[in-house]
Amino acid sequence: MGSQFEHLKLPRIINIELPRRSSSGFGGTKRTDVSEHGKQLLGQISSLIEPVKQKTSPFRLDPKLIFKIKVAEKYSFSDNLVTQTGLNVLAREPNKAIVVFSSDNELTEFKKRLENYSQIKDGPKYEYLGAIDELVPLEPEDRIGHLLDIKHVQPGELAALDLELWHTGDRKEMRKYLDDIADVLESLTSDTAPMRMSDSYIGDYLCIARIKVTDEILNLLLLEEIVKEIDRPPQPAFETTADYNLPISNFPEVVPPPEDNCGILVIDSGVPRGHPLIAPVLGEAEVFPDAKRKVIQGGADDVHGHGTSVAGIAIYGNVENCIQQRSFDPTAWLFSARVTDENNKYDEDLLLETQLDEAIRAFVEQYPNCKVINISLGNADQIYRDGLKQFRLAAKIDEIAYQYQHKNILFVISVGNAFYEEAKSNEQLRTDYPNYLLNKSARIIDPATSAIALTVGSLSFGRGSITEPSDVRRQAIANLSGYPSPFTRTGFGVDGMIKPDVVDFGGDLVLDLSYRESLGLPKVNVLPDSVAGVSVLTLCKDFKSSLFHICSGTSFAAPRVANLAAQLFTKYPEASSNLIRALIVNSALLPKKIPTEFQCKGNKSQSKQIKKQLAIYGYGQPDLQRAMYSAENYVVLSEDNILIKVGYFHIYEIPQLPPDFIKTKVTRILSISLAFDPPTRPTRGDSYLGVTMEFDLFKGIDHEIVRNAYEAVSKTNSPNESTEDTKEKLKQKYGAGIEVKLSPGSNLRKKGTIQRGQVEIFPQSTKYDEGNMTLVVSCNRKWANPDEIDMQRYALVASISHSDPQVDLYNRMKIKINQRPRVRV
Repeated sequence: MGSQFEHLKLPRIINIELPRRSSSGFGGTKRTDVSEHGKQLLGQISSLIEPVKQKTSPFRLDPKLIFKIKVAEKYSFSDNLVTQTGLNVLAREPNKAIVVFSSDNELTEFKKRLENYSQIKDGPKYEYLGAIDELVPLEPEDRIGHLLDIKHVQPGELAALDLELWHTGDRKEMRKYLDDIADVLESLTSDTAPMRMSDSYIGDYLCIARIKVTDEILNLLLLEEIVKEIDRPPQPAFETTADYNLPISNFPEVVPPPEDNCGILVIDSGVPRGHPLIAPVLGEAEVFPDAKRKVIQGGADDVHGHGTSVAGIAIYGNVENCIQQRSFDPTAWLFSARVTDENNKYDEDLLLETQLDEAIRAFVEQYPNCKVINISLGNADQIYRDGLKQFRLAAKIDEIAYQYQHKNILFVISVGNAFYEEAKSNEQLRTDYPNYLLNKSARIIDPATSAIALTVGSLSFGRGSITEPSDVRRQAIANLSGYPSPFTRTGFGVDGMIKPDVVDFGGDLVLDLSYRESLGLPKVNVLPDSVAGVSVLTLCKDFKSSLFHICSGTSFAAPRVANLAAQLFTKYPEASSNLIRALIVNSALLPKKIPTEFQCKGNKSQSKQIKKQLAIYGYGQPDLQRAMYSAENYVVLSEDNILIKVGYFHIYEIPQLPPDFIKTKVTRILSISLAFDPPTRPTRGDSYLGVTMEFDLFKGIDHEIVRNAYEAVSKTNSPNESTEDTKEKLKQKYGAGIEVKLSPGSNLRKKGTIQRGQVEIFPQSTKYDEGNMTLVVSCNRKWANPDEIDMQRYALVASISHSDPQVDLYNRMKIKINQRPRVRV
């Protein structure tokens, strides 16, 4: 890109708020066997009530009747109807089951309504109760977490575990539950088994504690109704590194960035404060791993080296380029929060949620320019599977992002590293690449499933070994620039969200094809991350012996994106985190070369191939220049901090494209990106997001016609009519050509909080030169309480690009926008 122009404002020529109707909350046909069905449910209620009456808790906990409502197939049962029945929703599971509790252990209101429903008594019929399939208790095995299920507590073991309670919505009540459990654990402690509760956290919907217990006490806790889950705590996974000495004479002085430049908080293993390339840029380094605040070995300094490697890239972006140019100009300030101990583990007595909360609060509140938070840590044992609810740490990150909206902080998280353990030989590892990246074992891990964070996957540089370039026995696996790194993890995320969001360079792995079984070597002999050329070059913690070293991993792709985000915040200090996310995703490009397995050519299903691309690459690799500036042939229109009422539409116009822009035989791309930061809740299996948003684009049709169609929906008596239905009606009446078919389609992209739809405009494309385009943005309520959440903020970015650098698109679009009358309807 040649010239650098400021982005233009997306013209809010039409700003119409149209309400969307809400549904009644009950869906399904009326049952014919209501009497028999109702009596069956009344019998199940009796089975639920009696054990609670008779039970005495060894932890002296007040009894709480908690059970599961299984909803019949093709039926729906809203939160509002559950509440009317005298119950409170604790969680919704992906299979439509609803976990509920009642403070009334007799379930008086529920029984009364069921008696009416089953025609035992006269009165209202309460037909909605026909949606209930059955009522079932929660069993001890339902309370065992994934990691605890893999590795059980052994007899005689004193295990550090994470205890999560069902959150009733009353913080005082939850504190009493935790205090009662802590008191009993303390009374049971002995010299051989010093049991205790060492940390706890009570949020709006999370109630968790770190406990140390024996297997006997664990089994008693698993019987408690109020216990939601008990699991082993997470542990960090780190890549290996190798020193890489470079002969640098007359080392240049590092000049700190301007004081108001954006800062990046790296939450990791710490940094060496004396490193000559870190010291001038380091705002502050703290340690957050110890409950007693005692000084751990090394203090805030990095004992392992992982944090230093990540921080070097966060500060400088491309360290290798700095070395080549013999110039180190940091673009961001560095803040470091060390969350691991001298053994590179998380603190046994502290919840990771507590560490994260304290670290972010300390830096973000003290340093207003600390806006980007890089987390290149992950729990390799917590692999996402379709149908699972959100992981706890990812949920905490989303909660913090939502709480700190006013600070506009942006989380950047690596997807984690996966290794193809199923491979039985080097040849299989090589031949199965890249297909094995789509295996279930290679899915993203906690906390990369965070909905509001930018999740980053990894790409190969496409280079071979520098040290042994002619050795054919040592071959890089990916070996082509832009091919996915052989260790990157893939999507999708919670509720089918597109994850990763973007990708960047994280390196490659080299196979030693000289393997011989007779040598007794492992069957798959992957060389350590010490191969120069294929790996990422960054800073070394042992700076007195080596300033730099090399490493490979997704951990080092994330800080490249964090650096880019920080530069955008510096350029646009008033921008919301939504706008920064939208600019980054909108700038992203799919690499020029991708594996044939993921290409949309030949007889392959286009939709399947696009899904594969999105699971590997997300929206592509971000480009700083495209995110920061427009050019003659690349125009970016943006709008930030827009507030929309939940349940309403906004309608915009995009200026008509010049006729000669359409007709020439070049590549033209139109892109729309939307970012928003809604409330989230990990207990909701029906929708992790409390509010969702989506957009549709129309061409060759007057905006008044589009407006009237959507306005008609807002007044209709068919509350279940969707934007998709409205779009279909418009197409039936005015022709299919009015829809701009953006890729990916709305049903896929609308599942996430950062969405991009693109279309390539061909010379034969119609209606793009027939007036302005109409963009409809809608905001839908899922479970968010109307009394608490009435508005949702968002950012929009639209871009139009032309592959001919001589085309002056920018000035023509600027004139059109300036000539448009600004009308507010």
